[in-house]
Amino acid sequence: MSKTSILIPFQSSDPNRKKAFKWLLTYYKKMLPEAEICIGTLHQSTPCKAKAVNQAAKKASGDIFVIIDADILCSPTHIQQSIQLLKHYPWVIPYKKVLDINKQSTSSLLETKPTWPLSLSVKTSPRFSSSILPAGGINILSKKCFYKVGGFDERFIGWGGEDDAFACAMDTLCGKHKRLNNSIYHLWHPTQRATGNSHYNENVLLARKYCKASGDIQEMKKIIKHSTNSY
Repeated sequence: MSKTSILIPFQSSDPNRKKAFKWLLTYYKKMLPEAEICIGTLHQSTPCKAKAVNQAAKKASGDIFVIIDADILCSPTHIQQSIQLLKHYPWVIPYKKVLDINKQSTSSLLETKPTWPLSLSVKTSPRFSSSILPAGGINILSKKCFYKVGGFDERFIGWGGEDDAFACAMDTLCGKHKRLNNSIYHLWHPTQRATGNSHYNENVLLARKYCKASGDIQEMKKIIKHSTNSY
């Protein structure tokens, strides 16, 4: 029987993010009690989601990885459905819509006991237009596929580009993902724009390399080979 590991990258001193993370940690422990939860934390001034995810992966003993951002709320049923779909697809993105929960609703929600369905109604707004389908937030895949693409590329410093690059590598080396027609929820916290990252331009250039190599197995392997990951 396959074991599931939930990988959550977290690196922030912001009290709002810390409170949301603590609530979500309790939520996933309660909703998915059989899953192993592995937190990737870094003790450095510059955040790096890629490195934090990889650190969490090194702790994981499961055959299935559920990679979730530390501010994302997803239905446990949708996660379980996605895990079952791994019998037919190499990896799953279990949503089409990201709904931002506003500040007041987030504050109220964090005062409740974590459960699903949510114990109160929340006010939300869609993050993207219907024509844009993001790749990050939550990904569900086998451990084997994660290591086949070398994990997340740690050349992405800060935030921005790492999710798209990972998706391109996964689609090229493991097979096209399955996307489900669901919504996930994003808890409010002070905004930290990727464009404010001093490494943003380098991240964009690297992400473009991954996108350009999509579908080309040999070219994708060359890009991954030059990553700084310690695998």
